[in-house]
Amino acid sequence: MTNDCDVAMEYFFARLFDSNAQLQAMFPLSLCGLRQRVFGALSQLVWSLDNIAACEAYLISLARQHRKFGVRDWHYQAFFDALLDTAEHFAGPVWTPQAGAAWRAVASYATGVMQATAAADAAAQPAWWTGELVAHELRSPTIAVVSIKPDQPLRYQAGQFVQVEVARWPRVWRPFSVANAPRRDGVLDLHVRAVPGGLVSNALVYHSLVGDTVLLGAADGCMTAQTAVHSERDVLAIAGGTGLAPVKAIIEQLVRQAQAGRPRRITLFFGARRPADLYDMADLGALAAGYPQLRVIPVLSEERSAGGLSGLLPEVVGGSGLFDNAEAYICGPDEMVRQTALMLSAHVPASQIHHDPLPESYGLPTPLPTGA
Repeated sequence: MTNDCDVAMEYFFARLFDSNAQLQAMFPLSLCGLRQRVFGALSQLVWSLDNIAACEAYLISLARQHRKFGVRDWHYQAFFDALLDTAEHFAGPVWTPQAGAAWRAVASYATGVMQATAAADAAAQPAWWTGELVAHELRSPTIAVVSIKPDQPLRYQAGQFVQVEVARWPRVWRPFSVANAPRRDGVLDLHVRAVPGGLVSNALVYHSLVGDTVLLGAADGCMTAQTAVHSERDVLAIAGGTGLAPVKAIIEQLVRQAQAGRPRRITLFFGARRPADLYDMADLGALAAGYPQLRVIPVLSEERSAGGLSGLLPEVVGGSGLFDNAEAYICGPDEMVRQTALMLSAHVPASQIHHDPLPESYGLPTPLPTGA
């Protein structure tokens, strides 16, 4: 984010808290990362205005996700008032009565959609869930598989993510993909990599024990198993690092469907740097043993692979020839997803390539379900 954007967000929060001091208690002590995420969200909203369906879908997602912060109807008005003040301040002489009217119309539209969504969502599910850690397994020096049981049913689709807050860092929420298809017991498996400076990820990996509690936000995310469930095509899954989590959940869902009478071939390329980073091979092996149509191919980028392939995922997948008439699911580091999707686009229709939005989709950073 540029210095101008930093200045704009500092001005925005100053205006918001100056007019509504009580709102400051809803935010974390440090606003550094939050300023960037808010700017990215606002930019995504503005860039989506020429596509009403996409804009409304984004506002609906924002409204649902913000219920966990305790947002009320009047908060939307306070937020957009501060936003309009900020836009006018930085627009300077180009701010005209017509521009002001257009901004107010957008704010009114966004407020209406978000208020209506929040009200409907409140009638259907809680704003957040309390979850208990029922298992914690350190799979590598930086990766843990954490199993969490919500205190009441938390609805989600295979491939989606949930927001997590830990007791150590109140009001700091981070997204983590659920690594399993919905189960009868309601337990969620999260694959968490401790990233440098990641408050929540480091707490979950290194400072959490079975019996600890966390808060969970509502499920979200557009890359789900539904497209493959209603398709007869084979499935190509490409996962880098802990990007395996949503892909594994989708595969679990498809295996269940296949066992109910609709089998199809599933190929998973699981990429990592070194053998030690292939943290879930035992579970994947057990899944493949119960479903012979599933083939798991480990790919290492920095070391030679004894039982798999070596190289970068986009190149390895591109040379495999396994993408013909397939539903493709991709998750992992942004650049890997970008390059793999670009490679596949030469062979597979765009409607058959699935991944969560990348930052450049709207030209500016937006949070992705990788955790931090």
